[in-house]
Amino acid sequence: MALASIPWRILGASPSAEVAWSEVLRLDAGPQVGGGASVGGAAGPRTREAEAAHLVAQEKALRIFLELPGGEARGFEAKFRLARVLSLRAEVEGKVELQVQAEALLEALDLRASPEQKAHIAFTRVVRLMRKNRLPNQEQRVELLTAARDFRTRFPTDPRAGRLLVEVATQFDRDPGVKRSVLQEAERIVKEPQLVMRIRDDLRKVDLVGKRLEMRLPVLGEGGVQFEKLRGRPVVLFYFSENSTPSLVAWDVLNEGLKSHPEVQRIGVSLDKDRAALERVRKSHGEGWILSWDGLGWESPSARQCGINALPTAWLVDSLGRLMSLNVLEDLAGQLARVEGGVPQ
Repeated sequence: MALASIPWRILGASPSAEVAWSEVLRLDAGPQVGGGASVGGAAGPRTREAEAAHLVAQEKALRIFLELPGGEARGFEAKFRLARVLSLRAEVEGKVELQVQAEALLEALDLRASPEQKAHIAFTRVVRLMRKNRLPNQEQRVELLTAARDFRTRFPTDPRAGRLLVEVATQFDRDPGVKRSVLQEAERIVKEPQLVMRIRDDLRKVDLVGKRLEMRLPVLGEGGVQFEKLRGRPVVLFYFSENSTPSLVAWDVLNEGLKSHPEVQRIGVSLDKDRAALERVRKSHGEGWILSWDGLGWESPSARQCGINALPTAWLVDSLGRLMSLNVLEDLAGQLARVEGGVPQ
């Protein structure tokens, strides 16, 4: 590949390996617009086109580096990065042949890799599987769990093993028994304080399934509402924040799905610290919802009591006040139809 095909910010037609590597690292900052501001910053929102173009630039930079003498010491890292870029391009552009190239590159690297390098390759494969199956069905969930457990078996001292198990556990909100088992498995090997706290929060949520929720929520303009006084009708309990784009997307899903279920009570708990943020969301999404806000953000008692550590979080509570589902966003209509049977979903 010709050097002229690379948008180098250097003088001369033949950069040294060190200069070429500095270009690889510069491109790690992400797509650039205008005067050098990263896309997603003040210069404007990130676009799929900008991401695709940037991945192409990264691929070209890596291929040029690999052609130059003097870069042998970084050969594995460069090829490993190239495999990742190809995989991301395959995802963004929908080109299966790029994924085939990425896998072939990883297989070639794996043949000569050190134990530490093999761990990097294996971890990359599991993460790629997670990205591929962002909304997995039951079979794909089992595949993800098998892959995470296989990584732990092969690399028992790698700290990423626990992280993978915690991430996979998020896919089993509809199966609290499996979720608890995976979290407990992760708890035995995780050492990072923040991850330990996350596991404890998630276990607290699992322990609430099937039990009556008993808490008081501060309600705008109405003092507060005792959760146990809401019994008699199902409740969707939704934790959100204005600065969480997935929260707003989830709210659209809920509002659309609940149009044909006027009997369902709707409670939204804002984790925004800014009252104005809540007011904006109330105008755009909150019609028909009881909205709770105390300005404490993630330290809100209602969030801490329930182990809320990620947004959006949408629960389903039955007419007896029991928590029936940790994720009502998945198959909303089906879960609402089954909640009358009183069986945790």
